[in-house]
Amino acid sequence: MRRTARTAALVAILCAALAPACGPRRPAARLGPAPEGEVVRLDPVHVTATKDGERVVLDAYDARELFVRASAALRAESYAEATRLYAALLAEFPDSDLAEPALYNQGLCYDALGKFADAATAYSAVVERFPESEDVQDALFRLAGSYEALQSWDDAVGALDVLLARPALSGIERVEVLARKGSALIQIGRPADARIALEEAVRLYRQGLGVSPSDSVFYYSMAQLKLGEIVHNEMRAIALPVDEKLLEERLEAKAKLLLEAQRLYTKVIRIGHAHWAAAAAYRIGALYHHLWKDILDAPPPPELDAEARGIYFDILRERIRVLLRKAVLQWERTLKLARRLSLDNEWIDSTTRDLEEIRKELAIEESAADKDDDEPDAGE
Repeated sequence: MRRTARTAALVAILCAALAPACGPRRPAARLGPAPEGEVVRLDPVHVTATKDGERVVLDAYDARELFVRASAALRAESYAEATRLYAALLAEFPDSDLAEPALYNQGLCYDALGKFADAATAYSAVVERFPESEDVQDALFRLAGSYEALQSWDDAVGALDVLLARPALSGIERVEVLARKGSALIQIGRPADARIALEEAVRLYRQGLGVSPSDSVFYYSMAQLKLGEIVHNEMRAIALPVDEKLLEERLEAKAKLLLEAQRLYTKVIRIGHAHWAAAAAYRIGALYHHLWKDILDAPPPPELDAEARGIYFDILRERIRVLLRKAVLQWERTLKLARRLSLDNEWIDSTTRDLEEIRKELAIEESAADKDDDEPDAGE
């Protein structure tokens, strides 16, 4: 998670006895006289009065005090209280030097609360109001993440494109942005553009352009997996027609794409990142399951009567049952891998669920085949 230590650092600065609070770089106030020739701008102090029975309770505070209270709430994971205090700071002291870190931290709180639209608003304000801030790059990363959580893929691509234009982006950060952009482009139906972004991410990582051996392989693995998903989707998009000659051509095309997708998924497994290895292993099983479904859903020859169609599908099921067995075998291997690595994530959940369903399908298929084998021929 980006800038996770930011709030703790800010609060430490704010509470230091001789270095009173500020944003990460610009002091809002000083204790003691300013150096000769330096102009120090102090935030105004606001006073509120509330009645407690017969007593009047006065509360005096400035932007720094609100920031300290908000940051303490953030550290305590009291995110709703923190957002309320950051909002008060921004409303009452809009010109404070603490406005920029308050906006950023407000976005962190909204993220934690699952209020991603509000988080996006906060991060956008950091980018727009404080374009020279060192926090802009991190705010853009988080802004893209908020859009991804909202499944607002066009907006996510827009934020990621702004990041790609920043010369300060490191090599491994560029790999991340390209991988995330490619993933978002898949979601909005632009596989050709997605492939360009994902292949560039893979190329940058493999060539070590601004990437060190100690950098995480997370987004490199993700880019490789998404390339496999593009081919996987292409395989599924090939419709199987009635025409026998055309059917043979389409089946051959599907088979080639299946093997290409499997090759790309296998690369992900070899990279060795546990999360994406589990995802790739699950996808390989899904390839065979999807091909089985696509073939079974294809229309039979139109000249067949009802009885002939039954025979046709019996023969077809017998010939393609091997695809179900391959899917089962792959998903069993995936779960074995998960147990060995103590994995517990969405891909393992999907594998467990789909394996149970496909075992039932396979049992029905094999039961029907055994029944057919046991039935005597008409001439017996």
